Amino acid sequence: MIVIKNANLWTMEEINNELGSIAIEGKKIVEVSKEDLSLKYSEASVIYAKNLFVMPGIVDPHCHIGMMEQVYGWAGEDTNEITNPITPELKGIESIKPHDESFKEALENGVTTVCTGPGSANIIGGTFCALKTKGKTVFDLLIKEELAMKMALGENPKRCYKDKGPSTRMANAAILRNALKEAKIYKET
Repeated sequence: MIVIKNANLWTMEEINNELGSIAIEGKKIVEVSKEDLSLKYSEASVIYAKNLFVMPGIVDPHCHIGMMEQVYGWAGEDTNEITNPITPELKGIESIKPHDESFKEALENGVTTVCTGPGSANIIGGTFCALKTKGKTVFDLLIKEELAMKMALGENPKRCYKDKGPSTRMANAAILRNALKEAKIYKET
């Protein structure tokens, strides 16, 4: 058992910006209190967290972490597939680079979970996945392989497809409407 003591706690519920302690057994938080839990759990190892903040991990619900490894330049850029404005078959998980420095940077700054996937170039861009930010392989990181479908109707599809269309928001909406209509027909047959 471990007790973190004298921490500035941010539980996101009852205790926020107050000194307190946390009791942890294995990988599970057993108790959070404004009281000194090292007295209650006298056998615990104590970590003195004076002047440190303790809070739950941050969840980033929309990012492209792991898909644009900057170290490799164009070869590491897998955020957008600009061959067709409608690509629902793409799976973000298939582009994840688990050694992307962004995972380490995110974890060091308190981000423990991300929802990441294809960018905004496509009207329908493919599926996002949920990942932890700590791990050596994609399988270590993986929480859920397909979590959400990315769609965009703004400037990015207009910019990326301006020469071959769509070049307006009206065309973006029409293409999306047609793709959803085709999906409905497919489902019903």
